[in-house]
Amino acid sequence: MILFLGIPFPVFAWYIYRLIVRLRRSPTSRSSRTNAYALGGAEQLDNVSYQEIDMLKTVPPATHAGYAVVGGSGFLGTYIVRLLIMRGETSIRILDVNPPASKLLEHPAVSFIKTDITSLNSVRDALSAPFPTTGVPPTVIFHTAATIRFWERASYCWNASYRVNVTGTRNVLTVAKELPSAMVVYTSSAETVSGCPKFLRVDWDTFPVSIRDDDPTPAEIRKQSCYPRSKRVAEQLVISASVNEGLKTGILRPGHTIIGPNDRLVTSTLMMPRLPMWDQPWCSTEVCVWDVAAAHLVYEDALNRIPEEVSGEAFLITGRGPPWSIKDVRSAIKHYATRELVFDELPPLLMYLLAHVMEAFLFLRYHFLLPFAMIFGSRPSLVPQWLGPAIFLQPATLEGQLIDLIIDDSRARKVLGYHPQWDVAQAIRYSVDEIQSGNAVAEHGLKVQ
Repeated sequence: MILFLGIPFPVFAWYIYRLIVRLRRSPTSRSSRTNAYALGGAEQLDNVSYQEIDMLKTVPPATHAGYAVVGGSGFLGTYIVRLLIMRGETSIRILDVNPPASKLLEHPAVSFIKTDITSLNSVRDALSAPFPTTGVPPTVIFHTAATIRFWERASYCWNASYRVNVTGTRNVLTVAKELPSAMVVYTSSAETVSGCPKFLRVDWDTFPVSIRDDDPTPAEIRKQSCYPRSKRVAEQLVISASVNEGLKTGILRPGHTIIGPNDRLVTSTLMMPRLPMWDQPWCSTEVCVWDVAAAHLVYEDALNRIPEEVSGEAFLITGRGPPWSIKDVRSAIKHYATRELVFDELPPLLMYLLAHVMEAFLFLRYHFLLPFAMIFGSRPSLVPQWLGPAIFLQPATLEGQLIDLIIDDSRARKVLGYHPQWDVAQAIRYSVDEIQSGNAVAEHGLKVQ
């Protein structure tokens, strides 16, 4: 039997079988999965505790400098602000388009300025304003603001990521260079250097399992989705500001996923009525949001102590302990949850095909509506509201999900003095406890921005 393009049916069937296998493991999966955490029974999970963790143990003492947290109302930014408060800082400014939680603003050390980082004037007004208590503007800038449109890879979607992630970063750096003795620590992502799986290559897609700072940049970087590519461009701006203009800067690349209340992994699993799953066997190292916050304070200290070694550099960071499979992560969440969680297992090949159908539909919809929208001087929305969470089912999402990724952050530990305190089980239990107790706002990161 011969199919289209003259491909013999046995060859076609063999290829589809290998594609099914490739969507469940890569040719290099064995090394990561052999060393993955072995989840035990209920007793093991019940014994997990995080109460003994002291976040001040691994961060430098208070400096009483002026701090600006760009994106300080967001997921990571909130924890940086909380950690600064914990160590006794007295001048903390949040720059964000949205106000922070009222609990943060109630603290006398914290102020908020509504800021659109895509506007240079808005950033300049927010960063150059002096603190009332000191009479000087911020000198330490933690830039965490980003739009994380992980599901998009088509060129017509590029500007949605570029505006915030690149233009916003350029504006922050421009103003920082105008401030006396300022430094910028930029939050990037491990995805900027993790490459991009190509599933259609099946057995010949030798995707790297482990990444470290000294590895050469993968050639597949240019084929990544809009989010990591835009973060990569922003990284180059941060590096250039140090190398060419003398600004103290640093880049942190956390990964594979940042775990904490209101994240995309644990919180969405806990809160969604039903959770479709097709990524269970894949393994990766994860990092708690508290450890990522601590890494920013550690990098600030390193920029003061050894600027010649760390300025303009980028460091991968992850959490403590071995990689976990997504299946075990969700099993742990289910164990700690007080309500019944419903998981729907779906075949990866079906989701892979549907993802391409969704991407093609959105492409055709946008370009069909574009001429009509341009008559009125506008452009069609990239995301139809009626699609809801289905918008996430696109090839770029699967490229970020269906990978084994172990991050080697030994360089950050050696050079910066970064020491993560949280393992994955502790981060999961903390996240679930905070959400179920009402201490965290009941929302998660799987929302269209």
